[in-house]
Amino acid sequence: MRSIVTLAVTSGPHQGKQFEFDKHDIFIFGRTKECHCHIPDDPFISSNHFLLEVNPPDCELRDLGSKNGTFLNGSPCGKRARGEAPEEAAKRAQAVAVHHGDFIKAGKSEFEVRIRLFKECEGCGKEVQLLTPMDAKPGTFFCPACSRQRPAESAPKEKTKDAGYFTNFLAGIAKPFAPDQPPDFPGYRIEKELAEGGMGKVYLAKRLSDGVQAVIKVIKPHGRRISEKQAKIFRRETKVSMALSHPNIVEFYEDGFADGIFFYVMEYCEKGSASEMQGRNGGRLDLKTAGKIILQALEGLEYAHAKEIVHRDLKPHNILLTGEGPSLRAKLADFGLAKQFTLAGLSGMTGSAQGGGTTVFMPKEQLRDFRMTRPVSDVFSMGASLYYLLTNEFIYDVDACPDACTAVLRDKIVPIQKRGVKLPEAVVEVIGKATAPEARDRYATAREFRVALKEALG
Repeated sequence: MRSIVTLAVTSGPHQGKQFEFDKHDIFIFGRTKECHCHIPDDPFISSNHFLLEVNPPDCELRDLGSKNGTFLNGSPCGKRARGEAPEEAAKRAQAVAVHHGDFIKAGKSEFEVRIRLFKECEGCGKEVQLLTPMDAKPGTFFCPACSRQRPAESAPKEKTKDAGYFTNFLAGIAKPFAPDQPPDFPGYRIEKELAEGGMGKVYLAKRLSDGVQAVIKVIKPHGRRISEKQAKIFRRETKVSMALSHPNIVEFYEDGFADGIFFYVMEYCEKGSASEMQGRNGGRLDLKTAGKIILQALEGLEYAHAKEIVHRDLKPHNILLTGEGPSLRAKLADFGLAKQFTLAGLSGMTGSAQGGGTTVFMPKEQLRDFRMTRPVSDVFSMGASLYYLLTNEFIYDVDACPDACTAVLRDKIVPIQKRGVKLPEAVVEVIGKATAPEARDRYATAREFRVALKEALG
């Protein structure tokens, strides 16, 4: 099943223009040139007015603390009061679900949301746009031409009228899948469950052929089964990551797909993640330990960038550790996994995330166009990770904003000197350059960052 969301401008300076989304993306409307649709001369529009996150067929709208408000079907969904700061107004604004046929109005501009669904005919293989709620239901689908050619007895005897089904489908409603028992993986014995999240479960397992411990990640995004087409896209992208071989990158062993479940097997790092080590050490790591971890991780990142592979989701949780003391080794995990989820249509909404998670380690250009993330964006995320390991604080002032998304868009970066940690001036300068708001002001490559940090650490 494929879906396309179209945002059509029905009034205002850009009337007649259309913005089309067939993959997970973000659309920002406002006065500044950085916005995807900007209108500098409309006095009723704020610099960053509203944000629409699209993950076809789902859409979410959020006012970004605008002065004159954003309206959905005539109802306000955000506006700041007289004398109120944009950050305070945005705190009150909640993300609102947007559906087919809805209208969004800001200033003199109005947008209509149009959602189209397409399904492949089981008979001729052609992709057909769906016209009725019944066509959107799971199961075998035939286009009108093939339906006329089918024997009468093979046609369903009765169709259940369900006027609400189509709406529910567009809202992303699906039956959850959460087995009580861990799945059985040929060649491995599950030892215990390590973690569970929105994207599935993680198990510690032992490979029966040689007794090597491994980690098996079972991918069930938000409890839903994965289609064969999604799994095919995911596995194609995973092959690229599996080809990476470096001491500072977690090794991928194999992957598989069966009965709507995708899984992959990777190297087990017995010391957990850098964020877990941080927790074991009272919330902060000393400069020597944090510096060593980031330097090693940058070596792995430099290798991947040379292969033209961008991580896109760097954070302390994705820096895994083995050994201890002089033998401590850092390894980057989940290389390219964020891209794989996005391309396969398996990623959930990110703009509404509150506080932590991935967004607080992103630079703003990645949030504005996260499908085109560049190596310099990984440099920022690695700098933000070092910042967090040293301070136990996010680089953005998320407390002053309603959510991480707004903090990133407004460049609410707190200088590390204000976090109460004493660091050599040279290290402060390196972290500041690595996490500069504008990409042009950062280290251009992981190697540049690594060399500068190594020199600053002495």
